[in-house]
Amino acid sequence: MKGNIQSDPHQVVALKELERLRKNLMQHKPPQFTKATPSTPPSINNTSSWWGFGALSTEVFTLKNPFHGVYLHGGVGCGKTFCMNLFYDSIDNNCSWSKQKVHFHKFMLRVHQEMHAARGKGNADAIMPTVVNSVAARGALICLDEFQVTDVADALILQRLFTGLWDKGCVLVATSNRPPQDLYLNGLQRARFLPFIDLLREECNVVSMDESETDYRLVQKLESGSIPVYFTNEASEKKAFDKLFYDLVGSSAVAPTQLETCGRKIVVPQATLKRGICRFDFTDLCKKALGAADYLVIGQSFDTVFVENIPTLTLNEINWIRRFIIFVDAMYESNVKLILQGAKPAQELVQVDKSDTGTSHDEIFAFDRTVSRLMEMSSASYLKRKWKSHTSDNPAAMLSQARATVCVQPSLGDSKERRQ
Repeated sequence: MKGNIQSDPHQVVALKELERLRKNLMQHKPPQFTKATPSTPPSINNTSSWWGFGALSTEVFTLKNPFHGVYLHGGVGCGKTFCMNLFYDSIDNNCSWSKQKVHFHKFMLRVHQEMHAARGKGNADAIMPTVVNSVAARGALICLDEFQVTDVADALILQRLFTGLWDKGCVLVATSNRPPQDLYLNGLQRARFLPFIDLLREECNVVSMDESETDYRLVQKLESGSIPVYFTNEASEKKAFDKLFYDLVGSSAVAPTQLETCGRKIVVPQATLKRGICRFDFTDLCKKALGAADYLVIGQSFDTVFVENIPTLTLNEINWIRRFIIFVDAMYESNVKLILQGAKPAQELVQVDKSDTGTSHDEIFAFDRTVSRLMEMSSASYLKRKWKSHTSDNPAAMLSQARATVCVQPSLGDSKERRQ
């Protein structure tokens, strides 16, 4: 590791703030959580009931933190996640605080799932207290990577959720590409989200790394060299894309496959479970109504994913851009090897004039991070990472723990390829 870490003035500022928080955590005992008890609610409308926003008694949350969390924001590759990881690893057995670290997409996916489960029990006013308790139980120190809000449902949930978590004494450390005041910018019903921004700035010390001009993912790529993992529409490159797929597949049979998660079916046009490889057209992944749950189960089921025919994208295809960003995040979280073929190089896929404030969208800014992430994913060091299936090597155990089932259609010449 010698020589791999160098001094960076912007990271030093962030690390000093994180060290302040670490010392505070070492000096203060973690909060003692008690069971939330919803009060008898007044008459509330259907929307409030559906979200579980009924009134709560003052006895539910009684403990406030005597110190602030940390919110780091800055450009792509400036080292925000690196700093947060150093801080997270420093909270060891000498500190009595429980901790959790999770990507924001995965965090919100779990929140939605727990809200759905709590809603099924029939008491609307117990939904949010139940979810707050569940999140807090996983760790009073909550580290969220790549905090961003692009969904109206998430925006409406966040204030209620984090009010409960902060009142319980939880501490937030977050990284983001955007300062708090720019979160969910131009989003639907943003006025209802603004109180959360005020809470966030009250509960967390905000550290800007925006002045950093270094993208360490690019540095890593240049220093370590890269393996071709992105191909354009040129005939020779499309042929190379196909060749790489069949070289990796080898003699294994390729067949259409179905994954299931949360009652939804995801069609995988080409796959070999034996080699852990699958292949999609961009239409299958991003032009259809897929979300984080679907992409995560793909990342947990295959260690290598090919995607072809990625078109040039504009604001007219904002939903496709949003899904592509979430898809890349999900693949990155599972250390999936991602092989892409598109109309243009990755940095030119989205054609938007960012100086036009009338067309400002979170997804457009977030795509810069996606491009940087794709460059990192092409580096030799990333490609050497172990795939995060979160399971044993047994395919049945893998699918069970991923809460998915795989149904492979019969393929001529290789009956061993079938899995149920």
